[in-house]
Amino acid sequence: MAHKKSKEQRRTIQFKIHLTTTEKKQILESVNQEKYNSISDYARERLLKKRLAKRITVSDDYIRIFKTMDYNLTKIGTNLNQIAHKLNAYNTYVLTEDDQQTFKACFEQLKSCYQVLGEHLRKIK
Repeated sequence: MAHKKSKEQRRTIQFKIHLTTTEKKQILESVNQEKYNSISDYARERLLKKRLAKRITVSDDYIRIFKTMDYNLTKIGTNLNQIAHKLNAYNTYVLTEDDQQTFKACFEQLKSCYQVLGEHLRKIK
């Protein structure tokens, strides 16, 4: 059973605007993209909300870069876990030259990822 609205909550006033066909299509696309139930809900939210959310669209190149960064960060995490496992499993384990090289490679990859991330974040702002 639907909840009955009080007199103050009922929406009885109609507000009409004139649009071009292109403007109407743009609004309908936004309603669908932002998953609103109706144009009325979309308009109320956009017109009455104090602070509008910023919607960011990114290029395919941007997505590819961030997927590559995610892959690289996952590789780094795997390498660090392997080293941590060795250190925890063997009380007498000492870092080898290979371990030190792995740490250096991890550090360089992290620096590279943070640099790329920083460049793209500056573009957003």
